[in-house]
Amino acid sequence: MFAVIKTGGKQYRVAVGDVLKVEKLEAEAGDTVTFDNVLMHGGDSGTTVGTPMVEGAVVTGTIIEQFRDKKVIAFKKRRRKHSSQTRKGHRQYLTRVRIAGIPGDADGAKGNEAKAQRDAAAKAAAEVTMNEAPSAPDESVAAVASTDLTKPSNLIEGDVTDGDDLEKLPGIGKATETALNATGVHYYSQFTEWNAEDWDFIEAYIGENVKGTITISRPSVVVQAQKLMESRAAAAQE
Repeated sequence: MFAVIKTGGKQYRVAVGDVLKVEKLEAEAGDTVTFDNVLMHGGDSGTTVGTPMVEGAVVTGTIIEQFRDKKVIAFKKRRRKHSSQTRKGHRQYLTRVRIAGIPGDADGAKGNEAKAQRDAAAKAAAEVTMNEAPSAPDESVAAVASTDLTKPSNLIEGDVTDGDDLEKLPGIGKATETALNATGVHYYSQFTEWNAEDWDFIEAYIGENVKGTITISRPSVVVQAQKLMESRAAAAQE
């Protein structure tokens, strides 16, 4: 389960147990803080996107420490001015906070249980991998989507001539857009309808069919897709 919060003018994707470095919060170490600017949250059962915030959604955390960031040097030079070269340092005040609860998992019990299961599965998979000989990669879609992954139900078969410009979404370039089109993704609305299993399939497909490292933040993509759809709808009404 995850949530996207806004604090200090920045957005963060968080889960229970995550430790964040955020703009200074007025609290002491050990205090509990509440983030009520929640842009979206979700899990295996689906995703809830705010407009722009999710009403009533709250993320809680515990203050670990108040500290100052590394010094940043600001240098300014003006032409033909006396004492024109100036240099000064700045250290931003920050707060380190650990996420304790998110919508749907207020006390963190589900998140901690899921993390324990993932760690156990990863350990078991590592042990199996060490004992198996490497096999040649299969370039087929069947190999990309393992037996545990199923295709999203909203994929479109056949050619599409009026598809959206997917490159406007964060983390998606031309190669990724081509791969998405090939698997049946053409519209912003498709991204907003996916659950966690759908995303797992899409990310596995992209990872196998696009060269290089591809990093797509699920909540960022969904939020931007929603904004683009709303902007288009508003323009159509004018």
